[in-house]
Amino acid sequence: MALPLPARLDHPALPRLHLRRMRDTDAPAFHAAVTTPAIGRMLFMFPADWTLADAEAHIAALALRDHAPFRLAIDAGDGRFLGSIGLVGEAKPEIAFFLVPPAQGQGIMRAALRSFITMAFAHFDMPALEARVYHDNPGSMALLRGAGFVETGVRVGTCSAQRKGAEQLHEFRLDRA
Repeated sequence: MALPLPARLDHPALPRLHLRRMRDTDAPAFHAAVTTPAIGRMLFMFPADWTLADAEAHIAALALRDHAPFRLAIDAGDGRFLGSIGLVGEAKPEIAFFLVPPAQGQGIMRAALRSFITMAFAHFDMPALEARVYHDNPGSMALLRGAGFVETGVRVGTCSAQRKGAEQLHEFRLDRA
């Protein structure tokens, strides 16, 4: 049984940073991020021609959910959208995340991921968190390893909406402690 998600999650290492429910005002920044090839090709569901209306509908559908799939906004502390983290998929939820390019390389995702992991295990009766990462995304693989995830395999799998054909995916798992 899932508990209601908190309205906001703060992280002590980055006091202004917090995770919050997505809102309609995030749609332009969310849309711009997931349709940027450097980000979108690492995600599974957002084609390059995804529209702002698609982003608005996606946020409206997921914003108030207390179970997978859902996405939270990574907020700079002033309402600015820096990225997203959440659980995607319903049958077998996986963690998915991204940051907008200006927010990358500052430890923001490391802090967001740690806060998210704590919240996910506190609110969901899940034995583990899982993730899939494309072979050409070493930054996300290092981030997951740094958070305690273990690589459980490599397979050729379903391609993102911005790639052609199947590609190698690294699978990760973090068991509930």
